[in-house]
Amino acid sequence: MSEAVVSLRVPPKFRPLLKNQKRWEVAYGGAGSGKSYNVTQKIVLRCVTEEKHRYLVVRKVARTLRASVFQLFLDVLSKSGYPDSLLKVNRSDMTIEFLHNGSKVLFFGLDNVEKLKSIAGITSIWVEEASETLPDDVDQLNLRLRADTPHAQQITLSFNPISASHWLKKRFFDGETGEDVFIHHSTYRDNPHLPEDFSRAIEKLKNENPHYYRIYALGEWGVLKGVIYDKYETVDRMPESFEVEMLGLDFGYNHPQALVHIRIVENRAYIDELYYERERQNSAMIETMEKEAPWVKSVRCWADAARPDLIDECAKAGWRIDKAKKDVFSGINFVKKYRLIFTKRSTNLIRECQLYSWRVNKDGNTLDEPVKQNDDGMDAMRYGIFSELGGPGKKIIGSNIRGL
Repeated sequence: MSEAVVSLRVPPKFRPLLKNQKRWEVAYGGAGSGKSYNVTQKIVLRCVTEEKHRYLVVRKVARTLRASVFQLFLDVLSKSGYPDSLLKVNRSDMTIEFLHNGSKVLFFGLDNVEKLKSIAGITSIWVEEASETLPDDVDQLNLRLRADTPHAQQITLSFNPISASHWLKKRFFDGETGEDVFIHHSTYRDNPHLPEDFSRAIEKLKNENPHYYRIYALGEWGVLKGVIYDKYETVDRMPESFEVEMLGLDFGYNHPQALVHIRIVENRAYIDELYYERERQNSAMIETMEKEAPWVKSVRCWADAARPDLIDECAKAGWRIDKAKKDVFSGINFVKKYRLIFTKRSTNLIRECQLYSWRVNKDGNTLDEPVKQNDDGMDAMRYGIFSELGGPGKKIIGSNIRGL
């Protein structure tokens, strides 16, 4: 095969990460820092310059990979100058092969243990959104990293810190980390390619909630104050018997578009993440649901009233869709009457729930409005529950339980 080269634009902050060869590589920090993009660049560089890699890229849930890191690899490669003729991309299986030297990148979810067990010869691993994982997940991956290769075998963990009590902090930051651990911290200030509107939104957090700013924007470990939904549970799947069900939809493009499915059983609200994508048109969500969950058209959907044009588009596609109530404070208080129970695959909703907090002014006083960050899924959840159940004469009849 012919030689192949790539041209990568690596910011100064991330060059030490590019050069690191220690087995454990912890890339953490604030939102918008560019850590995922630069980890991707490093893996692309390794796969181009080091032959016969079998690089495994994982997230907790397989379905979150396609529109996130898999697409990120395709974006990086399109800008890298690597010849398309030497690239074999299998979009259905989510594999990327470098034909000039036999290196390959494979994408899998930790929720599909049997498939993971069948993969042999892994040379390095990237765990994206590692804060979603459990210690045993990472321990099992570490045991699988034992291929016969002349190249450095690495496990990269990338994430935004949320809670100082998280197991990642205890293992890699508290006490002695050992000589085989490289820790890299970054913030939005280290990303020269960050869009100005995103940077301005992050800067606003300094005044809206300084403590939130330190954790979310600066990527510092801490315990978030003023969390709105401070308790939640998780289950494997939605209940088959329920009293009432609905959908909640928050439109977005630069921000994620979030569609959630909600089923109520007594005082419990079960929530499942159906769609959570950014930079995609509303028509893409409609098409995706038609293929993956056509039943959504039979369930009442409450959507962001600010976009009547997109509501009309959904209605023309056969959805039972209405404008949602927009009273944020009353809606939040209504939702708080329920025990929130997320499906384990709803990783974006769980992350949002952990970060969703009240604004705090300069004097440290809590305001009756949430911080406008990480709220797309939370808005969708509120639209569904409050609009369906929160009004005069809207009562849940406990005996009216029905199933699929």
